[in-house]
Amino acid sequence: MYSIRTTSVFDDDIKKLDRPIAQRIIEKVEQLGENPVLLRHSLKYLPKDLQGLRKYRIGDWRVLFWVDHEKKEITLYGAEHRSNVYKRFR
Repeated sequence: MYSIRTTSVFDDDIKKLDRPIAQRIIEKVEQLGENPVLLRHSLKYLPKDLQGLRKYRIGDWRVLFWVDHEKKEITLYGAEHRSNVYKRFR
């Protein structure tokens, strides 16, 4: 099982969402920590400070995170609607 940490950006993103959507995202992220097999590949073409960033699809929402397999830790970076998620990196 992996522990879950959040960043202030992720916390702000979750606070902006409707309660049912935020709850669904939190539940799925907890499942991700319990089942690290679900961890996907890193995103490509990111700035150096975001290397290793991954995404997890939850319906129309994307959760961005880093994984540290040595510490067994997932650090949540943000949660965005799929139509806006990649605009952060332009």
